Amino acid sequence: MLCVWLTGCTNQEANGQTETYPKTVSRMDEFSTTKKYTKFGDESIKVWNEKIPEVEQVEITSTYDGKKEPALIYTSNTPKKKPLLVILHSWSSGYLQQASIPYALWAKKYDWVFLQPNYRGKFDHPESTGSEMAIQDIVDAVNFAKGNAEIDPSRIYVVGSSGGAMSALLVAARHPNIWAGVVAWVPIYDLADWYTFNKQYPHRNYNNQLLSSICGEPLPGTKAGREAIRRSPSTYMHLAKDVPIFIAQGNIDPLVSPAHAVRAYNALADTADQISGEQIMHLLVEKTTPPDLVTDNPDSTFFGPKDPKVIFMKESGNVRLVMFEGVHDMAYNPTLLWLNQQRKKLQENTQ
Repeated sequence: MLCVWLTGCTNQEANGQTETYPKTVSRMDEFSTTKKYTKFGDESIKVWNEKIPEVEQVEITSTYDGKKEPALIYTSNTPKKKPLLVILHSWSSGYLQQASIPYALWAKKYDWVFLQPNYRGKFDHPESTGSEMAIQDIVDAVNFAKGNAEIDPSRIYVVGSSGGAMSALLVAARHPNIWAGVVAWVPIYDLADWYTFNKQYPHRNYNNQLLSSICGEPLPGTKAGREAIRRSPSTYMHLAKDVPIFIAQGNIDPLVSPAHAVRAYNALADTADQISGEQIMHLLVEKTTPPDLVTDNPDSTFFGPKDPKVIFMKESGNVRLVMFEGVHDMAYNPTLLWLNQQRKKLQENTQ
């Protein structure tokens, strides 16, 4: 069983007891990817209570419009500062999304705080889908956790997949001062581009949901088109260059083109490390790594035998891009093991 040692931590004191790093954490061998665990759309408080009865349903008051939004939270009573793990539900789910249960179990095992906010629920109405109030809901959720649990401000993390990854990238760019680490699996990077992509698949409901969210078709020069721009990570991504960000993408993802993940990486990477348009086309058409694309050595510290096979990895500055052999999916262990190594250097005013 793999163990990872934490480094670069200071001692923390609780009731006169000093806790010293490094500590060890172990890969959760019982969990691999979301698709092997459950369906992305499955939601049930009954299942949550069966798997982790300590989880609580709470209401968080929005500082944007005063609405009370539900959330799930787990925390222990141990008197010490804890990492905060914020999980953002995906496009077609709300805060009861069961795919996040392994993250909550990790939080229970290693005494982290787990938080899954609703941030206006499914992405099918104007208040959701990357809106100003949805992003503020995520910030309000972090502040709620700070007010109701012992949170280590140097270890606040956010994770999402698909629409949740879109939201994770948005909140990373809009509020970069909060996060010690951000993980985005199979992210939607540009809503207008994704709308065009989904026109090939009229049986899917994503475009109808997007039309309801932005009140029209995202055509250039239209109000809906401007709204799509305002809600897309592509508009703000360059503002997150100081945030450690892990982007992972399946090479044969049928729901979101791998170009979205690569574009997000390019916006954060140094110019010399960016992936060219020709290389992106090779990835899309051939589903393999372009021969002229230099890959960094895949890090087996994060991806184990039960995880998706890494095709290539590139790191530049604070961004890491992993292309894996697979579809629209999320792997738990690489997410948690990478986040576990991330620390934020605190300044006097961090928010």
